[in-house]
Amino acid sequence: MTNTRTRNYRFTTRFIACVLCIITVFSIGTVAMTGASAAVAGNITVVDYNSKTLRYSDDYFRHSSTQYDSHLATLSCIMTHFSMPLDNPSSKDDTNWYHNQPERIRGFFKSIGFNDFEANKDYTSRSSFDTIGVAAANRKVDDCTVIGVGIRSGGYFREWANNVYLGDGSKSDYMHEGWYNAAKKALAFINEYITAKNITGKVKIWIAGFSRGGATANLTAGLLDNMIDKNEKVLPNGATLAHNDLYAYTFEAPQGANYNSKNVKKPGDSIYNNIFNVVNPNDLVPKVAMSQYGFTRFGTDKFITTEFYDPANFKANRNVFKAMYVADNMNWNNYKADTFEMYGTPLKNVASLIAKLTVCLPAGVADTALQIKNGKNPILEKDNTKANYNANIATYLLLDELMKNIGSRDTYCKKYQSGISNFLLAMMNDVNALKKDELYTLLTKVLLTAAASKVPGAKDKMTAILKKALPSGVDSDAVIKSITPLLSAVASVYWNRPNELISVGLYIKEIFQNHETDVNVAHLEAQDSYYIDAYNAKNGANLQPVGLRDTADFGRVTFKDYNDIGLYNGNASKRFVSVKGAKGVKSKVEQCDKGFAVGYYSYATEDGLELFVPVNQNYTLNMKGYSLKPYHIVSYSAFYQSFSPNSAHRVRDSRANFSDWFCGNTSFRQIKLNTNF
Repeated sequence: MTNTRTRNYRFTTRFIACVLCIITVFSIGTVAMTGASAAVAGNITVVDYNSKTLRYSDDYFRHSSTQYDSHLATLSCIMTHFSMPLDNPSSKDDTNWYHNQPERIRGFFKSIGFNDFEANKDYTSRSSFDTIGVAAANRKVDDCTVIGVGIRSGGYFREWANNVYLGDGSKSDYMHEGWYNAAKKALAFINEYITAKNITGKVKIWIAGFSRGGATANLTAGLLDNMIDKNEKVLPNGATLAHNDLYAYTFEAPQGANYNSKNVKKPGDSIYNNIFNVVNPNDLVPKVAMSQYGFTRFGTDKFITTEFYDPANFKANRNVFKAMYVADNMNWNNYKADTFEMYGTPLKNVASLIAKLTVCLPAGVADTALQIKNGKNPILEKDNTKANYNANIATYLLLDELMKNIGSRDTYCKKYQSGISNFLLAMMNDVNALKKDELYTLLTKVLLTAAASKVPGAKDKMTAILKKALPSGVDSDAVIKSITPLLSAVASVYWNRPNELISVGLYIKEIFQNHETDVNVAHLEAQDSYYIDAYNAKNGANLQPVGLRDTADFGRVTFKDYNDIGLYNGNASKRFVSVKGAKGVKSKVEQCDKGFAVGYYSYATEDGLELFVPVNQNYTLNMKGYSLKPYHIVSYSAFYQSFSPNSAHRVRDSRANFSDWFCGNTSFRQIKLNTNF
């Protein structure tokens, strides 16, 4: 988990900075509360709890849960923040630390008037492979009992081994087996809580989770929706739950639902319209488990805007986000999540780059290979052929290539799953887990060394890096042997996606900053008029919210043997991208508007050009070929961030190739590219 004092982080996709924030409060009087201060402005209760400002209203639960509520979304994200215990236990026998893990979320619920707090045994015990912390409290709203359910979203340590346990689907109706079992535990605890508190009558359930906690909350809500839809007995003790009374919000949640499930309705079904998942496209975590295996999320995904998808509103959005981030007492100079550039080398220089990497790794990699100053790096080359190429595109294509190397879900389970799980179980000890900077450096070293893994001696250096990172007392040889297949699969990615592998390694810290609760809370506040109005009143500003996006899908257009490309909007009145070249000469990207990414490998020596564009728009492509070959090929494929209704539950949609059969011509060929689905 993230630790504000020891800064401990989990391996790869889970490390969350729990630095407590100070948020501006409405400039009205307050009254004392235990551990908090509160005030009421109209029907909104404003509470300062543990250096966070909470804004609560019973009105959040007076409308249908199928209506996305930006205020409830913010409060839900803050709930997940306080579900994470601070610090680390001093030893595995530090029973007081384990017992006190739920105290922060207990205080959160108490501050907004939710009582009868309880946490399950897993929340107060040492984590293991299959534990999941769940807490609950309740409050009367009109004639209903609202039960708040928080899934522990950090500090789970050895549960990381469970995160990669997909299972073959036979024991989980094709859903992610680890999170499916966690959701079953959450459902059991909700029933136990209702029985223990003797809750009867009409019930509303409010459930939230972040990352692993988000995946668990998503499946829990999805299973509840199916029970309601089938008219099954959902709750004990005479308590009743209606579809419109289940409020589910998740944040940066991985994909645990599966389109191949047989016993629940398909993830895109309308019965899940009370589940909302807030996702940052530039975060790697929500892209796993792998879409190629049919994994997705139940409910509706809401996407934080990025420059690629919404260039017209991006600046305004980040201005509001910055104001909220700074008001939360965060240092803006430390915010680097939007930073990403491409590094690597043209294919003709691969051998020399690998030689340099081999010499420099592992010794001194953090001080030498990773220092980029003024756009220059001592052993890597900046890829100036990429324009507006962001972390979302790079990580998605990197994972896509990795999945080609790994193979089917059955192959993953038989060849990779156990080894990765054992490695994480050894690595994520709750007593001596890696610190944040140590983890970033380890990940970067692994990815950069993977790029050099075909060179003699590189694998030995990889082994040395991993052995040094593993805790003492672990059979390091056995653990490293267990993940050798994965390391080989990652290394093979380099040969088709060299720049993506290198650049994701270099910018791993910036990419994972998108997966920190402090960043997510500020993004949610930037969509929340209550927080923006309070900021404007105090600072004399006039900030306005910029809403979340409903899609974050992109299309890739690839060109073979074209050296002169123009991309226009549907009526060819606005040029988005212009790539100019001549026969046998590397093209130059002359102009590229924000929101369209260009990837280019030299026509003279390599395959051609890639354009990345937001889908659901019409484009015109003008192409001129300088090749001496008798034909030129254009193909289009769309990549989906989620299985949305628009995507028809497909990971990618490949359109037919467009081919022009001619020799040595210099005239333009034009095609209409329709990316609407």
